[in-house]
Amino acid sequence: MTRYNSMEVEVIKLGLRDIEDLGLSSKDALEKSVVWLRDKYETTGDVRYLDKAVWHIYAYLEMGYPYESGKKEFQAVLDALGEKEEEVFPKRSWGSKKVPLKKMRINQLLGKWNPGLHSMKISDAVEDIIEKTRNRQIGEYTYHCGRVIKQDGENTLWENTCKLYVRDEEVVFHNVNRGKYYILAE
Repeated sequence: MTRYNSMEVEVIKLGLRDIEDLGLSSKDALEKSVVWLRDKYETTGDVRYLDKAVWHIYAYLEMGYPYESGKKEFQAVLDALGEKEEEVFPKRSWGSKKVPLKKMRINQLLGKWNPGLHSMKISDAVEDIIEKTRNRQIGEYTYHCGRVIKQDGENTLWENTCKLYVRDEEVVFHNVNRGKYYILAE
């Protein structure tokens, strides 16, 4: 029996869109959601909470976070369902999206870069991302190119918008337009 529900997983990912802008971690929010849902199952006995927890785990994986980070809690959900990790989350399709801190890889993450409309040249953006990551310059940084798609007050979405979240525990690169997250690693 497949437990994957693409619509539900997309809704969860959409609900987390731009949560980092509030200073919150999407990874942490998903992990805590899985714990809360498992706790609700234990209180009520309603297996639907476990199904929802599995959808949150799928969203976690699709956003690029490594299964190993939440494995203890994820395994508790699978144990309650009587399922095996390799059957619900086959290893071949859930590789972590840890990206090495190399110029070529960062350039690929940034994607197609408009030579005329941009926040900085792509080579400068790549260097800036590597420097901020290596030096752990805590903060949130935006890189963009192309025309403005939508603007709401101080918030702007360009044809290609990428955000870098440098935290003590990890560095997350978010391609906003693609809805993809990557963990940058040395």
